[in-house]
Amino acid sequence: MSREEIVAKLIEFAALSFKVDASTLTEETNLNDLGTSSVLRVGMSASIENEFDVMIPVARFGNFETIGKLADFVLEEAE
Repeated sequence: MSREEIVAKLIEFAALSFKVDASTLTEETNLNDLGTSSVLRVGMSASIENEFDVMIPVARFGNFETIGKLADFVLEEAE
């Protein structure tokens, strides 16, 4: 899967998890601006783990500032 495809999926997951319009999100979107609720983050993290077969500890999820940085992590872990 290409990085662009991963970014597109992450945008989809972020829109669903944080209940925002996907068209307003880009890879530069700051995840903290979407919300800091751990429940919402766990939901997005679970979607990512299921889709890409990677493990993201909840405590580490907060370290990814943007959707793009999260995409880079997924790309590295999925290899």
